[in-house]
Amino acid sequence: MIKRILVIRNDKIGDFVNTWPALYELKMALPNASIEVFVAPVLEEFAKVCPFVDHVIVDNGDDPAIRQAFASRHYDAVIVSRSQIRTYRLVRQLDIPYKLAPKLNWYQYLYRHRASIEVPKGLGGWRKSCMLVEHFLNDHGISVPPLPTQYWDLSHERRKWQDHYGQQSEERLIFAHPGTGGSATSISPWDFANLLIQVDRQTDIACKFVLTYSGQEISLAQQMYDLLIAQGINVVMAKPLSNLADFARSLVAADMFMAGSTGPLHIAGLHNVPTVGFYAGRRSAPKVRWQTLTQSDKRLAFTPPIGKKTGRNMALIDFDLASKEIASFLNTQYAKLQAVG
Repeated sequence: MIKRILVIRNDKIGDFVNTWPALYELKMALPNASIEVFVAPVLEEFAKVCPFVDHVIVDNGDDPAIRQAFASRHYDAVIVSRSQIRTYRLVRQLDIPYKLAPKLNWYQYLYRHRASIEVPKGLGGWRKSCMLVEHFLNDHGISVPPLPTQYWDLSHERRKWQDHYGQQSEERLIFAHPGTGGSATSISPWDFANLLIQVDRQTDIACKFVLTYSGQEISLAQQMYDLLIAQGINVVMAKPLSNLADFARSLVAADMFMAGSTGPLHIAGLHNVPTVGFYAGRRSAPKVRWQTLTQSDKRLAFTPPIGKKTGRNMALIDFDLASKEIASFLNTQYAKLQAVG
């Protein structure tokens, strides 16, 4: 009997979000097992609120202590969603019957169990962790459960968080997050602000823009805020929250979330919020690779022209075209929301 499984995903916010479908599969397939994760410190509180996680171990950099923490849990299996030689050294001497790693680097051969994570065309990067979990379930003769259309239902908290962000009357809260997760250079505050101004003028709905930020991104958000206020746009800087878990919960209030390839954009996807992503122009189909977990009809994405000299230059995005598409997209989504309401 499988009682306890460890999933290793100790890197960035967006990468952990993309592990939620795999964690869902594990929890639904093995409801009585303890599904546990090994994550980066920034993710500790967020991982604890994941409905498919029962226990969290934090990567504090102290490898002997981490090995002891792993050993004390007496795992029946470990699934290495983020594979590094360090990870192998953390688990190699532990008495864990089943250790599974992806077929990526040479050290895959140090594991007895290996799985291909070559994602089929048209599916996002989130499928990689699912392919590992499905390999594990198949190896144990366990049926793979179907995936849901939404991973985090906090609809009962929506009104509370709308109040937190100051929504009034028929306003729709349009979140915009400056900066990037590192896959591309940032959209300039001027380009981003001008895009929001055009969207506001072209859409049929009453928009209230909410600028979110983290750390040094506050300077980008402040520049955007000043530009928007000067044009009479209804905009607020997001009120600070105590931790990432609270911020993640609060995104249930959003009627749309716009950002580059950042963790917050992917968090919004957990709530099935309409998302607009701005990605680097690469030949690896970034619009697909970095797609959010929002349903496909609620996703828009834009890139600069593909190429070494152009792909990372976010100023080359056709923002005039983007604003028209986003305004039309917002109108369509708003109509759907009104119909549901």
